[in-house]
Amino acid sequence: LCNDIQSNYYPFIRYPSVSSAEDCGNMCSMCPGNNQGGLVLRGFNYFGLFNACECLVDVGISFDKTVCEDVVAAIDANKGSGEIVNTTPYQGVQCWKVPSPSSSKA
Repeated sequence: LCNDIQSNYYPFIRYPSVSSAEDCGNMCSMCPGNNQGGLVLRGFNYFGLFNACECLVDVGISFDKTVCEDVVAAIDANKGSGEIVNTTPYQGVQCWKVPSPSSSKA
């Protein structure tokens, strides 16, 4: 799982039934990666075991799962912000950060 410099988890938007980390990155770059509601995309967690994708955004803007289509969950209470700098191992989850338009695995 991706963490910020203080080991906080990020607010996220979760998509179900995502078949790969590449697809997860593409979905996150479309929404919330196009500045929907002022959200700042920081990266994503890909849960290969569950085919789930969490798009990670900065704390500070309230949102719900209606911000993007086909979203099954949205959690805005986590405190993560700024660049992804740490990871916490969890059941094979892949953490990817988005420091620029291209993604790189953390």
